[in-house]
Amino acid sequence: MSEEVPRLERLRSVRQWLVWQLRRTDESIAELERQEAAAARTARTMPPPEPEWKLSMLRAGGKPSPDAVHTSDCRMAGEPTKQLTREQALRALAEDGITACPYCRPDTDLGVL
Repeated sequence: MSEEVPRLERLRSVRQWLVWQLRRTDESIAELERQEAAAARTARTMPPPEPEWKLSMLRAGGKPSPDAVHTSDCRMAGEPTKQLTREQALRALAEDGITACPYCRPDTDLGVL
């Protein structure tokens, strides 16, 4: 059957198919570029995530010292406080011997009991 269709016509069909594939590929690339640009815009305009834990500080003798670890929304922390990452909060509770707030129980959220 392929002998019945002239070689030139077959090559033109292949070329037409390749043009179609190239157009689809270009459309896919353009769509991905639009998505990445939108994600970059969103990342630039969104505020950084708020830390989930904080450390309340006591002012004893003029120098603040660590008091207790709290969840970020705990109202018992008072001022001043220091924002903590998850790793810092775990270290404060497990290694530094700082107590967990008995009201918000950050040790439960962190898996430290």
